[in-house]
Amino acid sequence: METETMILDLKFRYGFLALFCSFFVLGTASICFAEDGEPEMTQADSIKKASQHLSFGARYLKSKQYEDAETQFLKSWGFNPKRSTTARYLGKLYEEIEKYEDAITWLHKAVELDPKSKYTKIAHIALARIYIIEEQPDKAIGAYEALLGFDLTAEEKIKYYHALVSLNVETEDYEQALEYAKKWGELAPDDPEVRDMIGKLHLRTGGEDEALVEMEKVLEINPDDYATLEKLAGMYDQRGNDDKAFDAFEKLYQNDVSSVFFLEETIKLGKRLSKSENWVVGRLEKLHAMQPDNLGVIEELAVLTESLKWVNKGLKQDPQNGRYPYMRGEHYFDRWENSGAKRDSINALTWYRRALKDPQWKGNANAMILTLDPPLTEEEKKRREFFEGSKKKKEEVETEGKK
Repeated sequence: METETMILDLKFRYGFLALFCSFFVLGTASICFAEDGEPEMTQADSIKKASQHLSFGARYLKSKQYEDAETQFLKSWGFNPKRSTTARYLGKLYEEIEKYEDAITWLHKAVELDPKSKYTKIAHIALARIYIIEEQPDKAIGAYEALLGFDLTAEEKIKYYHALVSLNVETEDYEQALEYAKKWGELAPDDPEVRDMIGKLHLRTGGEDEALVEMEKVLEINPDDYATLEKLAGMYDQRGNDDKAFDAFEKLYQNDVSSVFFLEETIKLGKRLSKSENWVVGRLEKLHAMQPDNLGVIEELAVLTESLKWVNKGLKQDPQNGRYPYMRGEHYFDRWENSGAKRDSINALTWYRRALKDPQWKGNANAMILTLDPPLTEEEKKRREFFEGSKKKKEEVETEGKK
C-alpha cells in the first residue's frame, strides 16, 4: 500500500512537471518568436545593431573601402532610420566618390532629422561645397545662410561671410554681397581685404563716395597697397582733385619708374598744378628716353626749350610737320633782329618758306615772310621804276657813244 502511494505521488509530480514545462515552452515561444517563425528584435537591439554597423562603416570609410562602407552604413540605416549621423556618413561617402546627387539626398536627410545639432553644421558645409562643385551658387548661398543660424565663432562667421560675398558677386547680386561684406567688415575692421571688397562693391552699386572712404582706409592699414593706390589716383583725377591725384601718381611712379602711364599722369597733373617749366622739361626728357619715337614729346620739348636740338630731332623724324621749319625760321629771325646780318634774314626766309608746305603753318609762315620781305608800296614801285628807267637810258647812251 505504501509502495503504491509512492508510485502515485511520483506520477503526479512527473505529470505536473511535464505540464509546467509544456506551458513554459509554449509561453516562451509566444514571447520570442513571431508568427513567421523568425525572432523579433527589440528597439534596443535594433539601435545596438545599427551602432555596430555604423562603427564598421566608419572604419571602412576612413580606409577608403567605399563599397564595404556603403554596405555597413545602409545596414545601419535599416536598423535605425532615424539617426542623422548615419545619413551624414552616407552623404560624406557619396561626396568622396563623387556621387553628388546621392550625397545631397542623404545630407538633406541628416539636416531634417536633427536640424539644430552642432554636427548638422558639417552637413551644411558639405552641401555648400557640393553645390559649388555642381555650379549651383544659389543653393550654395542657401547652405551658407543656414550656417549663420548656428552658434559660431568670429572666425567661422568671417569665413562664411567671405563665401557669401563671393557667391553673391558670382550671381551678380552686388547689393546683397555688399551687405555681407559690411558684416564681415564689422568683425574684421582692420582687414585690408574686406575694406577693399567693400570699396569695390560700393563702386558696383553706385556708392563712389563710400568706395573712396573704404579705399583710403585700406591705404591707412597698408600704405604699400599700390593696386588700391592706383584706383584711388584714378578716382581723384576723375573728381578733379589734382593735388591728391598728383601725390598718388607720383608715389606710383617712384615705385615703378619704368611705367610710361604713371610718368605721363604726373606730367599731365604737374602742368595742371603749374609745376615749373624746368620740372616739366625734366619729366618730358625722361619720357623721351623711354619713348624715343614719340613725336608728341619731341614737339613739346622743342616748344618749351626752343632748342635746336629738339627742333632738329623733330625735323628728322617728322619732316612734314611745318612747326619745325617755322621754329628754325624763328631762330634765325631772332638772330637777325639782334645782329641785322643779311645772312640771318635769308636763312629765316628760307625756313619760313619751307613751313608754307604745311597748311597748318602756312598762315604764320606767310606773316613772317611779309615781315622780312614786305611787298612794295605804289610809291616805292614808281621810285624803282624811275630808277630802273634812268639806268636803262644811261646804259643806252653809253652803248651809242661807244659806237
